[in-house]
Amino acid sequence: MRIHERLQNPMKNQISTSEEMASGIRAGWPEWAVLLLYAAAVALAIPYHEPWADEAQAWQLARTLSLPTLFQTYIRYEGSPGLWHFLLWILIRLHVGYTGLHWICGAIAVAATALLVFRSPFPRYIKSLLPFTYFLLFQYAVVARSYVLVPLLLYLIALCWKKSPIVLALLLGLLGNVALHAAMISGGLAAAYLIEQIRCGGNKDLRRRRQFMLSALVLSSLWAFAIWTAWPPHDLTFKPSGGPLIPLLLQRIFELCRPWGLPIAFWIAIVICFRARCALSYLLPVLFCGLFCLVEYASMWHVGLLYPVVICLLWITWPVAGGKIARQESVGRTALLLMAALQILWSAYAIRFDHYEAYSPDLATADFLRPMVQHGEMIAVTSMEDPVCDACRSVGILPYFDRNVFVNMEDPFWFWSTRNQTEKMFNRVLPARPAVVVVEMLSPKPGESVNFSDPKIELLGRAGYGFTNMFCGILPSGLRLGEKSCHLIFQRVGGSQESSLDHPKMEPMAK
Repeated sequence: MRIHERLQNPMKNQISTSEEMASGIRAGWPEWAVLLLYAAAVALAIPYHEPWADEAQAWQLARTLSLPTLFQTYIRYEGSPGLWHFLLWILIRLHVGYTGLHWICGAIAVAATALLVFRSPFPRYIKSLLPFTYFLLFQYAVVARSYVLVPLLLYLIALCWKKSPIVLALLLGLLGNVALHAAMISGGLAAAYLIEQIRCGGNKDLRRRRQFMLSALVLSSLWAFAIWTAWPPHDLTFKPSGGPLIPLLLQRIFELCRPWGLPIAFWIAIVICFRARCALSYLLPVLFCGLFCLVEYASMWHVGLLYPVVICLLWITWPVAGGKIARQESVGRTALLLMAALQILWSAYAIRFDHYEAYSPDLATADFLRPMVQHGEMIAVTSMEDPVCDACRSVGILPYFDRNVFVNMEDPFWFWSTRNQTEKMFNRVLPARPAVVVVEMLSPKPGESVNFSDPKIELLGRAGYGFTNMFCGILPSGLRLGEKSCHLIFQRVGGSQESSLDHPKMEPMAK
């Protein structure tokens, strides 16, 4: 009877559906407000962000190389699986520009946030704050790197955790192909899922067991592909960081919510919360990622992956609605709120700095060099003493040109191999008197000035070059400034131009 009435009154059905949608929007207006505010914050931040060398490196690889060459040879020098490079390769062939990439990353972050605010089980006072924390609003949204995929995949994993094991295996496999640190998180999640299935007896049902076997095949295949892609070659230039085991592990994990001793309190509270939920095994992804940081290079954005991981794990193990909240549970929620409040301050600091100051010197340097490139001037690149990176940061300049502008750099990206001849080539081309020499400088202290007694600068002075410009950028780190990278511009002294080693012209970092 109801089906007959619907067929007879299609207009009434459309009105009813519209009313239901409007009612749903009215009921969920706080979530819509959070999502729109988040999208607005990302949209306001992106135009003022100058991409830096790490963003440019993956772009240049995908822009320059064929897909087989990219995967068979060059990605393994990046210390990362290739999912991000594959996506960039597709976007570039679809004629998406370097600027457009950042808007796509922003859209991915907005999609992840939509899942968080509309589908997570958290109360509104929690999920209204989480999106505006530093890693979710800035580091994995505005900065265009592979890590922008991690929150989206983790939230999808949380949604599918108790559903199809095959879909879950596919998501875990994709997560493992984003980055090496994400691969360790993927392994920890898989281990936690296996422990859960053994405890609940999910492996006893024959049909379910077949699904698990197929899921294991899918997951192991994707993991194997990630390992094959990222397996380090013998001539790789940078090495794992390493260090004393326990102190380094604590340092890496506690980076998540410094300062003021909050990290210790936060992690104790999280352990108490998961213990009360009888879900300590779910912290395996945190442990796996933390241990991996002991043997592999780990920066703030690597350790920050633990933040969406904690959100994912709390999501998966969230208590059923309507039950009484235990004291241990309240401790965990309070710790999450305190961390969110601190990280919102980080977000405000980073976005304000990126708005008014230079996050990276690459765009300004490219604008300065553009007239010389258009006139066919010879430009060389080198670095002050930096045995790890050499002139690698110069790659951040190249996306703004349609070709490699450095005469002594063989590839339009940085080749992390002992076969890289950039510095040797510089010594060969210097006697040919390039019009411009770009010198890379990295300083761990933002206020540190240029060391004009550096052997490379003295060499350029003897070769007849004057220091004319300097473009710098600083990476904000928490509530302070982090490392500063600079492009120093040296030009041939001749005609009316005089050497300016004693009185260099410093380009302001303000925009």
